[in-house]
Amino acid sequence: MPPRTILADNFICRSCLSNLRKRKPTAQWALRRSSQVAQPLSSTSQSRLSEEQEIEREKTLELLGLSKKQNNGVSVNYFEQGKRGQLRRLRDKDEFGRSFTELDDRTDARLKKMEKELETASQYTKIVEDIWGKSGAEKIRKRAAFQDESSNKPDLLLPEESWTVPHERNHIAHLNNMIRTVGRKGRGGAISQRLMNTSWKRYYGARMALSRMPELVHADIWDLLWQIFAADYAGNPNRMSHIHILATDMENAGLILRDDQQLLAIEATFINGFKDEAITTHKKLVTTLGAKPETSVEFWQLGLRMYCLTGDMARAERVATTLLESPYEKDVRFLMPFIRICTENPKTVEKGYELYQQLRTSLGDSITIKDYDQVISYFLATNETKYALYIFIEMMTSDSVKIRGTYKCPSSLISPFFYGKWLKRLIGTGDLQGAYNVLLYMKSKGIMPQAIVVNGLIGAWLRSDTVDNIQKAEEVAWAMINVRMQFLSIRKDMQNLATFVRLRQYGEGWPRANLETFSLLAENYKDRRKHSKMEELWAAFKGAEIPPNSFILNQLLFSYLQDGQGKQVAALSRDLRSQYQVQPDSWTFMALWQALPVNRLVKVSAGQLLQGIPEARLLFAEVVESAHILATTGIDTQLARFILHSFRKLDDKHGLLLAYRALRQIFKFTPSDAIVLELYMGSMDLGRTSKGKAGLRMIHSGKQIDDFLKRRHQELVAAGELQTGDDLPADTRKEELSNFLEAFLQSQIVENEDTEQLLAEAALVMGLRDEVPSFEPAPET
Repeated sequence: MPPRTILADNFICRSCLSNLRKRKPTAQWALRRSSQVAQPLSSTSQSRLSEEQEIEREKTLELLGLSKKQNNGVSVNYFEQGKRGQLRRLRDKDEFGRSFTELDDRTDARLKKMEKELETASQYTKIVEDIWGKSGAEKIRKRAAFQDESSNKPDLLLPEESWTVPHERNHIAHLNNMIRTVGRKGRGGAISQRLMNTSWKRYYGARMALSRMPELVHADIWDLLWQIFAADYAGNPNRMSHIHILATDMENAGLILRDDQQLLAIEATFINGFKDEAITTHKKLVTTLGAKPETSVEFWQLGLRMYCLTGDMARAERVATTLLESPYEKDVRFLMPFIRICTENPKTVEKGYELYQQLRTSLGDSITIKDYDQVISYFLATNETKYALYIFIEMMTSDSVKIRGTYKCPSSLISPFFYGKWLKRLIGTGDLQGAYNVLLYMKSKGIMPQAIVVNGLIGAWLRSDTVDNIQKAEEVAWAMINVRMQFLSIRKDMQNLATFVRLRQYGEGWPRANLETFSLLAENYKDRRKHSKMEELWAAFKGAEIPPNSFILNQLLFSYLQDGQGKQVAALSRDLRSQYQVQPDSWTFMALWQALPVNRLVKVSAGQLLQGIPEARLLFAEVVESAHILATTGIDTQLARFILHSFRKLDDKHGLLLAYRALRQIFKFTPSDAIVLELYMGSMDLGRTSKGKAGLRMIHSGKQIDDFLKRRHQELVAAGELQTGDDLPADTRKEELSNFLEAFLQSQIVENEDTEQLLAEAALVMGLRDEVPSFEPAPET
């Protein structure tokens, strides 16, 4: 009798099995599995057997040596059959048991293979759950359950040893590492853009190796790569490019894309510039994807978008008709691309408006403001402003008012205020060309736009920083300035005419320029360093008879400063403030402090330094005089920084100490950590100072400041003002840093009998009276 392995269901001989098969199903009995072969059968089975069957059963057990009854007259011989069919007699039942439980080489190899497959399946399941989640893993399990035994087992890691070329094996190893990394960091969600770029780099490097041995790449690996590179989120900006390349590789490997993958592949092919190829593929799939209920709507919508983008009006119309007649559920917003292509041709613009009406009727109350804005932008982009106005009125009145075909429109719908709402909305959404087309339409209808609305468009044009928009902004702004000049000329001429004579303004229908119009141009010319245009604008402004404000004066001062005419800034500022009675602000003083020679020139002579000290003190007196203006919003940090560094550069230690005390007491200025370190180091550019040997000095200075703060912290704890273990509160830390800087500035002054007199003289020139205390002994720093 040949030996049986542990994988066998039983070890009964064929004759016995044939006899057992002849029994009725209710009388069947079975031996236990091989691991329980030596155990006696239960008594429950005996009760269910007839007498004849029981006799037959006892005979079989006796032949096998398993009978409970002692049958010394019968001997049982045991044999073992080898690989070549040779029989070997065994000594006794114990040797037979050992032979039965021992595994041959073939069975041992099979078990090891099963263990390896189990380990691989465990890794596979973990990676799938990390990337696709438990639902995705369940789908993979169900799909694997229907696979044939002969097919390759699912594995998300490539067999690196199968590639013999070293550089190819390295690429495959990198790809496997990428799969593990994505599975670990992705966890079923989106991955970072950096990881996405790295993953694509790894895959792109392994493409050649994969194409040489496609049979080693399981279908689930391709699914995983598709899941990674086709993910639609912000961290995958090159999504369509990835899909196009990946779909091509999958088809070259002999895989058949799923329906959703095929649709994405067609779209990616089209977007990557292979339009004819994408359209051809789309036509081939009309009878498959175009007929399936699951993919029909998405398939035809994709075709409609492609035909609209290529300008194929005839095919786009046929596809749109197919979608409208389709019985499947769909979103009627698929008509948007077709409406857009209809508006591009004057012959079909009416059809586009009819499609919009059909869209609005189908959507009903579910139509949104975004839908209206989208359709309006289509008509405005092609300068079909009339139809855009119809749609805007329907949007604003909830389709209760229709002006198309009416002889006279309601006055509320043709007023500048109504158009102003439209213009503000277009400017807010960034449709600047559409807003300009509306302005031109208003002018053609004799409706004067409001200056505030036009200024909003001019500002949006200038902020866009594009050449075309800046040119449009200047043209419209100067047209408004010319209208202003014309208005003033007419007003002057009418003073010399009879009262019954009236002069009318002529022009292009633009509103008159105001202060905001000039301010927008002035700021733009200053930022672009167009000083010649600034002078031309300022000449026009003086003739426009508009009172200026500090903003436009500041733009003029900075323009002179940028043009290298800093000498004229101080005098120009005094003249303009005196002439127009304009109060200075922080930006005015910023321009004046930057115009000082010590801040304006690279090299300053000794004579200029001596002359600069009284200039700086007098300028600080002007700052103190305007304290009621600056104190309302607090003095600008950069202005205070320029003031302090100006005195430091002039080596005016008395003026620097007084200026710092005045800024603290009058303007409630608190220096930042950077300003404290700058003044302590004596440099406005810490980045350049930190290089070389000066960097060690800066580190030492920072350590000194930290030591001071630690010492003060210990003193406050000892005084009971802070609890042990508490950090310095933010306000207390700022105050201590301010005290540290003041003590340092005071320590720079050599104390002698003239110190008080020098401080008093400096304070008098700087406009300080009782606000600044006298010289006090400097505390330890």
